[in-house]
Amino acid sequence: MAPTKGSGSGKASNKGDAKKSKPLSSASKVNKKTAKRPPPKEVKSKARTESSLLKKTKKREYTEEELGLPKLNAITPVGVVKPKGKKKGKTFVDDAEGMMTILAMVNAEKEGQIESKMMKARQLEEIREAKRKEAEARQAQKKSKLEDAKQSIRQKRKHKGGSSETKAEAPTKESSSKSKGKKKSVAFA
Repeated sequence: MAPTKGSGSGKASNKGDAKKSKPLSSASKVNKKTAKRPPPKEVKSKARTESSLLKKTKKREYTEEELGLPKLNAITPVGVVKPKGKKKGKTFVDDAEGMMTILAMVNAEKEGQIESKMMKARQLEEIREAKRKEAEARQAQKKSKLEDAKQSIRQKRKHKGGSSETKAEAPTKESSSKSKGKKKSVAFA
């Protein structure tokens, strides 16, 4: 069997237990007895109806300038230096004429961009129209070539024999009678 914690030399375990138990028990007893605490003090609560509790003290009201709140929807003058940490790029003008000139410049830029987009759209439309016309012209050329080839074949037939209609009808009758007489069949083994 495997040895357990309790087994071993009896003397060593007894000595270790005795040493461990004596200092702990004696130290804990001494600490409890020697520790002196001051007697608890009674806290007297004041009555709720006392005049000092019923008085309302006026709280100080701070102005926006003292709190450092920014003024909303206000235009800051040109000479004012902006504190660090604020967004850059915003220019405020205190006179209406200057503001209108800036607005006109921005609008002109936007209109220029819109005009350039419209010009590009027109150019693309013209290119599409030209491509479509070229495709139609090519189709017309193909059709004309096909018609010319058909006409030349018809003229060759006319020059070879007398009337092409009687010759064309005769072979069709013969071919139809041949097809009715002979039928091909395939048999699988």
